[in-house]
Amino acid sequence: MNALATLNYYFLRYRRYFGTGSLCVIISSLFGVFAPVLVRQIIDILPVLEALNRLGAWSAFEPALVGLRYVVLTGYSLMIVGVSLLSGLFLFLTRQTIIVASRHIEYDLRNRLFAHLERLGPEFYQRYATGDLMTRATSDIERVRLYVGPAIMYTARSATLALLALSMMLLISPTLTLYTLLPLPVLSGVIFLAARLVHERSEKVQAQYSRLSVRAQEALSGVRVLKAFAQETFEQEAFEREADAYRRRALELARIEAIFSPAMVFLIGLSSLIVLWVGGRYAIAGRLTIGNIAEFFIYLTLLTWPVASVGWILNMIQRAAASQERLLELLRYEPRKDTRSPEKGNIQGHFVLENVSFRYGPDRPWVLEGVNLEIRPGQYIAFVGPSGSGKSTLMRLLVRMYCPSAGRILLDGKPFEELDEEVLRAQIAFVPQEPFLFSETIAYNIAFGRPEATRAEIEQAARLAALDWEVFPQGLDTRVGERGITLSGGQRQRVMIARALIMQPRVLVLDDALSSVDLATEARIIGAIRAWRADRTLILVSHRIAAVQEADCIYYLEGGRIREMGRHEELLARGGAYSRMFRRQLLEAELESINGGDQGYRGP
Repeated sequence: MNALATLNYYFLRYRRYFGTGSLCVIISSLFGVFAPVLVRQIIDILPVLEALNRLGAWSAFEPALVGLRYVVLTGYSLMIVGVSLLSGLFLFLTRQTIIVASRHIEYDLRNRLFAHLERLGPEFYQRYATGDLMTRATSDIERVRLYVGPAIMYTARSATLALLALSMMLLISPTLTLYTLLPLPVLSGVIFLAARLVHERSEKVQAQYSRLSVRAQEALSGVRVLKAFAQETFEQEAFEREADAYRRRALELARIEAIFSPAMVFLIGLSSLIVLWVGGRYAIAGRLTIGNIAEFFIYLTLLTWPVASVGWILNMIQRAAASQERLLELLRYEPRKDTRSPEKGNIQGHFVLENVSFRYGPDRPWVLEGVNLEIRPGQYIAFVGPSGSGKSTLMRLLVRMYCPSAGRILLDGKPFEELDEEVLRAQIAFVPQEPFLFSETIAYNIAFGRPEATRAEIEQAARLAALDWEVFPQGLDTRVGERGITLSGGQRQRVMIARALIMQPRVLVLDDALSSVDLATEARIIGAIRAWRADRTLILVSHRIAAVQEADCIYYLEGGRIREMGRHEELLARGGAYSRMFRRQLLEAELESINGGDQGYRGP
C-alpha cells in the first residue's frame, strides 16, 4: 500500500471528479436501499387489500375496491421502477466521473513515465530491456488505472451500499442481523489470506510477463538474423519455455482466485440460510411480517455484491500495488543532472581532455585510462585502432552521453558538466555505429535532426551524405520500414549522416558511421563534409586508415590508451602500430573497392 500511496497526488489533482463521483455513489445507494422499503410495504398491504375486497364483494363498493387495488399496485410498481432508474442514473454519473478521472490519471502516468525515460542516460538502458520497459509502460500502467478507477468506484459503492443495507437490516431486526453476520469473521480471514497470496503471485506473473515480452521483442526485431542462421526452432523452444513459465505462474494465481470465489459464495449462501431459518421462525411468532422478511432478503442480496466484490477489488488493488512498485522502480532511477546554464550562445568546439578515465560500472574493467588530448575548433580529427580499444566510448564522452569516471573534459574552457545539455545537443551532432531509423519516409528521418527544415535543405543534406535518392521507388518520400529494414546498411548510415548535417552543427562526430560503404563513397562523403564544414570541427572514428589520411591529427588507441598521435605521414615514418595497421589494410582496401560494400535498396 506504500506504493499506492504515491498516487494520492492524482486524487487531489482530480478531486472534483472524485468528489462528484462520491456524491453520486451516495445518492445512487440511497435510491437503491429505498426500493426494498417499497417492496415490504406492497407485500404487507396486499393482505389488507385482499380483506377489503372480500368485505366489499357483491356490494356497490366492489368496483371501487378493485380499482383501488390496481391503483395501489401500479403506484408502488411505478415508484420501484422510478427509484431503480434514479439509482441507475446516478451510478452512470459515477462512472462518468470516476472512470473519466482514471483515464486522465492514466494519461498523466504515461506522459510522466515517458518523459522520465527520455531523461535517463545510456547506463539505464543497459540495465533494462526494451520489452520490460514496454510491459511497464503499458500493462502495469493499465493495472494502476484499474485501481484509481474501477477499484475506487466499486469500493466506494460497496462500502456505501453495505453501510446503508446493514443500517436498514438493524432497524428491521438487530438479532436477525447478528445471526446473518456470523460467517463474517471466517470471510474476513479468507479475504486476508487470499489478498496476500494474490499480491505475491501477481508480482511473479508481471515479472515473468516482462521476460516473455523481452524474448518476443528481441526475436521479432532480430527475425532476419534468426532466419539467416536457421535458428527458428531454437528460438521457438526458448519462447515456449518463457511462455510455459508465465502459464504456470498465471495458473497459480488463477487457482487462488478459483478457490476464493466459491468460498465467498458458500459463506454468503450460509447467511441466506440463516435468514430463512431464523426469519421464518420470527414471522411465525409474529415478531416480523412477511414484508419484513422479503425486505431483509433484498438487503442481504444488496449486501452480497459488496461482500462478493471484496475479493475482486482486493485482487485489483494487489495487482495495482505490484505494478505501481515496478513503475516506481523506474521513476526512482535518478536521471542525469539537468543543467540549465544561463549562457545559450554558440560553442566553438575546443575540447580538452585531462587525464580522462572511464568504466561502465564500479566493478567493471577500465575502458579508457589516462586520456589526454586537445581538439581545436575547425580541426579534422581522426581516431583509429583495433576493436575494443575504446574509440566509441571516447566519442560518447565527447557528446556527453556518459560522464568520465575520473579526470575531466573541458569545452571552450568550461567543465562539460556545467554546460547546458540543450545547447550541446543542438550544436554537437553524433552519428553512432549502428544507425537507427524510424518507420517513416527518408525525408522524415533526415528532417528529424531539424523538423522545420525545408525540402531544399533536406535534399542538400542528402547530397552531402552521397545519398542517391533517385533509386528509391518514391524518392525521399519512400517509407523505410521498421528501423529502416528496406535499406541497406550503407544507405541507413548515409541517412543518419544527412540527419546530422541538416542540424548545421558546430561539431560533427562520426563514430565509424561509414563502415558499410565502399572506400570511394566514403572518400566522396568525407570530401563533401570537409568542403561544407568550413570552420566546423569534424571528429571521425574509422577502422580504415585510408579514410583518415587527410586528418589534421590522428590518434591511435589501443587498450584504452592513446599510443600514437600525429599526422598520417608522421605516424608512417615512425614505423609503429599505426604503420603496421596501414600496410595490412592496403590489400584489404583494394579488395573491398573491387567487391563493393553496399548492396543498395532491397525494397519492402
